[in-house]
Amino acid sequence: MSDRSNLSASVDGAPLSEEEARDLWTRFSRHMDEHRGDMAGFARENGYVSVTPTFEHGRALLVVRTTEAPPEKPAPRPGADRPAPRANGKPAPRGGAPARGKRRR
Repeated sequence: MSDRSNLSASVDGAPLSEEEARDLWTRFSRHMDEHRGDMAGFARENGYVSVTPTFEHGRALLVVRTTEAPPEKPAPRPGADRPAPRANGKPAPRGGAPARGKRRR
């Protein structure tokens, strides 16, 4: 497997061709060699909102955003995964074996 196949890039979620990805990585690497740790500067100079290197599916991936990232889904509320209460006010049973009757005390 060559180095060429180990690099990929995407812009706003759309994958770039191998040649475009290689060019972007080359420019990114050159900038980072000259301006250590300045990913925001590379993004700004190229008209991007952000540039983030990451690793996915065994390949180095350069993730470029030209617009603000979509908002993340809100965190689930505590208890949101519980079934809605039944008419008698008690929670509906969660899967598993059906109830066999009342417990004796």
